[in-house]
Amino acid sequence: MDELHVVPDTRKATWRVEEAGCAAVRSEHRTATEAESAARSQAARNGADRVVVHDRYARTREIIRRGRRWLQRR
Repeated sequence: MDELHVVPDTRKATWRVEEAGCAAVRSEHRTATEAESAARSQAARNGADRVVVHDRYARTREIIRRGRRWLQRR
């Protein structure tokens, strides 16, 4: 796994964590904050170094893992 994506599901008003290039949903959450936290945890457990967060307006921001820290890039 290279990266995870946090994407809004506007039909259900929830947020999903998905693996890049995979249609399966890894988890679903009520808020973007919960989904981002879950994505960071899943990424750390599975060796991914990047989380891409998509907002409801089609903008993205990257969160990159460097050692134990997560750094945001826009």
